[in-house]
Amino acid sequence: MNILIISDIHGSHRQLNSVLETPYPFDMVILVGDLMYHGPRNPILEDYNPAEVAKILNNIQIPIVAVRGNCDAEVDQMLLDFPMLQDYSIVDANGKILYISHGHLMDPLTDGPKTGADAFITGHTHVPIEVKIDNTTIYNPGSIALPKENHPCTYGYYSNGTLTTYTLEHKVYRTTSL
Repeated sequence: MNILIISDIHGSHRQLNSVLETPYPFDMVILVGDLMYHGPRNPILEDYNPAEVAKILNNIQIPIVAVRGNCDAEVDQMLLDFPMLQDYSIVDANGKILYISHGHLMDPLTDGPKTGADAFITGHTHVPIEVKIDNTTIYNPGSIALPKENHPCTYGYYSNGTLTTYTLEHKVYRTTSL
């Protein structure tokens, strides 16, 4: 199973399209929250268009697993054809358990190992991380639109027990094995 992992879109339709043009095949998309709204502490992006982001996401023809970020609201759900208001979700990726939560309701570094999952996939900080705590890999793909701490815009990809972080130019930024 190959999974595209996208976090913190914040209404950027151009960045979303760039990620979806990845040359790597994927059977599922995981959306780790903050899909459409820019948030009160973030700048409004030049390509900010939540309705266009919703249209692009609704046109994806493979399974989507999405969780709610701190900038997501019920009004956003009204534009989407898939559920995105749950605080967490669990995916069985060929025997590897992926626990997905945006990260604003629980601290992935302290609460992640308590999930019993192979990976705790989070977002929220806009900073890519891969940290192994006990038997759980804490993984944040970063943000495709508003990266922080001098990181580039990045997204994630899961395949055969490996999590890879890519730049929007689809170059490997980091990689870790579960």
